[in-house]
Formats: sequence, C-alpha cells, structure tokens
Amino acid sequence: MSSNTSEYDEELNTTVSLVNQLYMDVAETLLQESSQGDHSLIDEIDNGGITTQMDADSLSLICDNITIESIAMKSSTIGEESRSQQDHDTVIYEGLYSRVFCFRDYANKYSSHAGSLALKSLSDEFPDDKHLSRLENEYIISRHLMSCNCKATRAALLRPELRSPISIFLEWAAGETLTEWIKSIHGTECINRRPTLICESNLKSISQLALNISNALSEIHDACVTHNNLSPQHIIVDINGEKDIMSVKIIGLGSASLLSDSCKISSKSRKDIISLGSILFEMFTGSSPFITESDDSFFEGESDSMTFKSRNQLITILTAKLPLDFAKLILDIIEAKGSLRFFEAARNVSKELLTITNNLGYISSKPDQQSSVCRLKFPQGKLYGRDTQLATLTDVCSNIGKPGASKIVLVSGHSGAGKSALVEHAKKSIKKKNICFISGKFDHLQQAKPLLAIDAAFAEYSNEIAQRGQQHILQIRKSIIEAIGTDVGVLTETFPCLSKIIGKPTTTPAEVHFIAAQHRFKFIFQMFVRAVATKAHPLVLFLDDLQWADVFSLQLISALVRDTENNGFLFIGSYRDN
Repeated sequence: MSSNTSEYDEELNTTVSLVNQLYMDVAETLLQESSQGDHSLIDEIDNGGITTQMDADSLSLICDNITIESIAMKSSTIGEESRSQQDHDTVIYEGLYSRVFCFRDYANKYSSHAGSLALKSLSDEFPDDKHLSRLENEYIISRHLMSCNCKATRAALLRPELRSPISIFLEWAAGETLTEWIKSIHGTECINRRPTLICESNLKSISQLALNISNALSEIHDACVTHNNLSPQHIIVDINGEKDIMSVKIIGLGSASLLSDSCKISSKSRKDIISLGSILFEMFTGSSPFITESDDSFFEGESDSMTFKSRNQLITILTAKLPLDFAKLILDIIEAKGSLRFFEAARNVSKELLTITNNLGYISSKPDQQSSVCRLKFPQGKLYGRDTQLATLTDVCSNIGKPGASKIVLVSGHSGAGKSALVEHAKKSIKKKNICFISGKFDHLQQAKPLLAIDAAFAEYSNEIAQRGQQHILQIRKSIIEAIGTDVGVLTETFPCLSKIIGKPTTTPAEVHFIAAQHRFKFIFQMFVRAVATKAHPLVLFLDDLQWADVFSLQLISALVRDTENNGFLFIGSYRDN
C-alpha cells in the first residue's frame, strides 16, 4: 500500500510540474503579445497560472484533473526569473487589510513605464466580500481611467484569478505620499513657537503642488469618476530636482465610483472637492482641519465621520500662516459655515488657484491685512459685566462729605476677577469731579517694609500737587503747618516724598519710646489727612491687595476711617477672598 502511495505522489508531483510549465509557457506567449500593444488578449495572469478569454477552454481539461491547492501559488514574484528577482521585491505598505509590494521590471516585460510594478493584495487569505469588491473596483476603475488616457492615476496591468492571496498589478508610482511631503515642509517648525506666515518660496512651491493636485482631480472627474476617499495618503508626489517639476498620482481607488452620465459628476463630486479643501488646508498649515484625525489606509473606511473644527478655529490657523486670499479660498472649498460661494467642479478650484498663484508676489506684499483678521478685539477703556458695581462705587465717591456718607469701600473677589480694573474705571469718573485719587499696592514680598503702599500713594499725591503749580503748593503747605505745627518732621522722616510740599523741617522730632512714637505718628498722620482732604478738595486713597498689608499700615487705615471729624476722605481697599 505504501509503495502504491509513493508512486502516486511521485506521479502527481510530475503532473503538477508539467501543468505549471504549461501555464508558464502560455503566460510567456500572452505577455509577449501584450508587450506589443494588444492588451485586449490578457484579462488575468499569475506566475502560477493564467486564465484568458481565449484559452480558458483549452486549460480547463488539465485543471479538472488536479487540485489547485496542491500547486505552489505563494510566490510573490512575476515571470520566469522569480528566483533571481526575489531579492528585488520590497514591501511598501502593510496595513490591516492590504499589502503593497514593489517589483523591479528591468527588462520591461510587463510594459511598466517606471521600470517597476506595484502588487496590491489582500492580507487575509479568506477576505470578506467588502474587501474583495474594493480591490475589484480599484482594478475596474483603474482600467477605465487608463482607457481614457488619464495621467492622474496609475495604470492597471494585471489581475490574476488563480493567485492567492487575491492581488492586482498596477503601474508603479514613484515618489512619496503627500503626508510625508507635508511633514518635510512643516516638520521643522517649533511646536511652542507662535505660527508665522509661510515664506514666499515655500508658498510658491505649495501653491504649484496644490494646483497640480486640483488638476489631477479634475482629470479624474472628466473621466466620469469620483474618488470618494481622497486624502494626503492617497496622493503620490514625485519631484524632479533638476527641473523643479512636481508630478502627482492619485491612488487608492477602492471607493471610487464610475458614473454612466457625465451630468451626474457635478452633483457627486462635492465630497471630492471638500476633501480637496481639507488637503489644501493641511498642505498650507501643516495641521489637520478636523477635530479628530483617523489613520488613512488603502482599504479602511472613508472619512464620512470626520468633523471640521469651528470656523473661528479654521480662520485663526489659516490667517496665522497664509495671505487672506488663500485663507478665503480654502474656507470656501471646504464649505465652512458662513461661506458665500461653493465650488461645483474641481476645474473651478484650479482656475482660482491659478489666478492666485500668478499674483503671488502682489498677494504676499500685503501682510498688514493679516493683523485685523480673526483677532478678538475689545474697545480700550470699556468694562464688561460690571455696570452695577461701577455705578455703586462711583456714587460712593460722589457723596464724599455728605452726611451719612461712607468712609470705606472694600472690593473683594478671586485673583484676576477684575477688582483693580473696576476701581481704575471708577477713577475716571472721580477725576472729573475735582476729587484727588491716589493709589498704592501691597506686595507679599515686601511685607517686611511697613507702610510701603501708603508711601507710594502719597508720593503720587505729592507729584500731583507739585504739577498744579507753586501757588497751590503754598496753600497745601499752609494747611499742613497749621494742623501739625513743628511736628512735620515726623511725617517727612517716614514719608520723604512729602518734602516736595512741606519742605525741609526746621526742627528735629523729639525722641520718645517706640510705643509712644507709634501713637504720635498715628495722630500726626491723621491730622495731616484732615488738612489735605476737605469737602472742597476730597481725597480718595485706594490700596490694592490688602491681604499682603503689614500690621502698622492696617492700623493707620483704621485710624483714618474712624476719624469722624474728617469728612473729605474715602478709603477704597481690594483684597482676595479665596
């Protein structure tokens, strides 16, 4: 039994070898006829077997007597030199559902103009119908575009049915994906640096490439085909360094549609045009216009779920990098909210791009327009949302000196809530009513220096009085001397800034005990404020950040607001309540 089995196996192997040789002979004959220009003879071919419309019957008698699975079909090379060429095969792409190989065709046996072939196959040996139909569709669409002499896509050469895994052979498209090209242009930009306008040389290169891509899409639409899944990953860019020429090939036609009526193109091409706009956005800015990005692939789903960023976000990104003419065009192409025009054909996009590219020098010479676009501006001197608090503060200041008027106003709130801004706006109204407004600010790093904020406030007071002229200085000095007498030296010793008004004291204050000295200073300071703050010339003292105030400053403030004989003084303080 074993000897019979061995003889049977040997006979089967011999038969398989003969069938394989027959397939190769037929394939070689048909390929030679194909290379002479008669592409109609070949429909499907594989290195392990070939099926043609002419020879299917003649081969079926042999195929019926063997099991196809017993034939070695796994080779990833083409032609009789599969062994010698195996080292030249390169995996270009490997995704979840597909793989792409590059084959060298040095002898040009397969009419590959680039000297190479691209083999695109399904990764799964048992793929579902969806992926099979997409691969089949790409082959059919590519053949149609090739028959229309469309230069924007690569030609479909072979589709072997007896090959496992399922594959198609396409003309090789030299270059890099647009995704890689965008990274090379924008990849050197510092992430933390504020975006700046693209230099004119880069803008010219990107504009020319954008025009080439738009023209390529127009050529596809002219052949009654819509791509339906256009993305930077599906565009191959080849740059001729000597002539600085950028050629474009659009790939990934698995989702493409072939329309029987050319009139339907205008209604069906809208998705392609919006995708073109998103591609231009990424080319010019280096960032995606979508809220979330998804990885593109040759077979993965389409970009229906992609959501554009808000119009304000898009405008901000565009105007930070581009002249306004480009920014407006891209917003219109992607049909951003608020756009007033829509493009029904890729040819119209090409015309707009050509016009802008031809006037690039003039457009780039208008950078001043950028500063006024998409910048949130608030009128200076206007306070928002504080009308009630501002009115209350202004009324209190207007009632200084009146019976029952407040002597102290406290403004509280979190850090950055606008406490200081509120008081500053009230100051504008106070100044108009002949009220002297002075201010100081406590600092948590200066708490060891007492009276620092009060000293700063009365330095401001001294400068303001000095600006009013010598006569006014003499009036204020007389009032102070009458109120304090010879003890003015106590004030100028602590607040040297007051010497501008009072002058140098003629006597030296008597030395007393520390506690007595504090009480004396409080009393003299209280008398000083009475002298300068009157009903005719009220005084408002504003001290910011009271939470950092020293103890002695708080004691002085307390003495001032408790002084019932002083009707021309108001204290305003602000502090954080968190």
